[in-house]
Amino acid sequence: MGPKKLMVGKIELRHLRYFLVTVEEMHFGRAAERLGIAQPGLSQQIMALEEIVGTPLFDRRKRAVQLTLAGEIFAGEARKTIAQSEMALLAARQAGRGEVGRIAVGYVGSAAYTGMLTRVINKFRDDYPDVELQISEMEMLEQLNQISEGKLDIGFIRPPVTLPIGIASVEVLQERLLLAIPSTHALASRERVPLAAFNSDIFITPRHPPKVSFHKYTTQACQAAGFFPRLGPQGRDFVTITSMVSIGLGVALVPQSVKCIQLPDVRFKPIIGKSIYAELAVAFRRSEPSPAARAFAQHARRFASPNLRQAPDTRV
Repeated sequence: MGPKKLMVGKIELRHLRYFLVTVEEMHFGRAAERLGIAQPGLSQQIMALEEIVGTPLFDRRKRAVQLTLAGEIFAGEARKTIAQSEMALLAARQAGRGEVGRIAVGYVGSAAYTGMLTRVINKFRDDYPDVELQISEMEMLEQLNQISEGKLDIGFIRPPVTLPIGIASVEVLQERLLLAIPSTHALASRERVPLAAFNSDIFITPRHPPKVSFHKYTTQACQAAGFFPRLGPQGRDFVTITSMVSIGLGVALVPQSVKCIQLPDVRFKPIIGKSIYAELAVAFRRSEPSPAARAFAQHARRFASPNLRQAPDTRV
């Protein structure tokens, strides 16, 4: 007759827990009391476990309960199994709450200048230390395309922009706009400037289609000042745009945080009259399957308060 067939599939975690408590107490009565069950019931469970294992785990021939060699070996492995099951349960619960996983985050370059990108990311890392973040600078429309395609989870963007179907956003900051002008401009010595005085200047904008982000801000602000801007060259980002201003290719409406670039031969001027503000928003999928990405979107919403605007910066 061959060896007895293993019946591992019949072992349940409760069998292991009952066995380990009995090992710890080395007394069936105390173990049963600790487990909250009757002693005969515990004895039956231990005997059922021994039947599944195929060998006695306790030596009952002596007055004091003792483990057999098989029982000692089984106790060590049972502890590992219980610990592993608890780790699996914890990992599943963490994943379900979005506390573990991986998120791909994109951002427009100007988001980094504001400090808001760092603030949101660092707070999320504090709250969700086991979530891996892959962060990359990316043009806004490309971010939205990749979020739609599932290649990117979160995007820091500069509205207004038409969001693809299934994509939502939450505004996290309103930032005042300044006018960047060459240091050689006739109005460079002014502390503040009227936008209408630049009706003959060329305006440099980011590479956005009409009615999108800073292209729209520029046309709207100039039209409110009584003229349609002469749109000239476009730049990939605000570092490029500010560099173009510095060499005299035109002027540009830029976020006030761009002042941190500190390129030579550029002056950043507040505009006389009603301040103009640009938005920074976080984009994400409405129906997000990833708990970690959902957690980030919910986290971003905490930064959307009625008071979104940065404090005015009057330094020039």
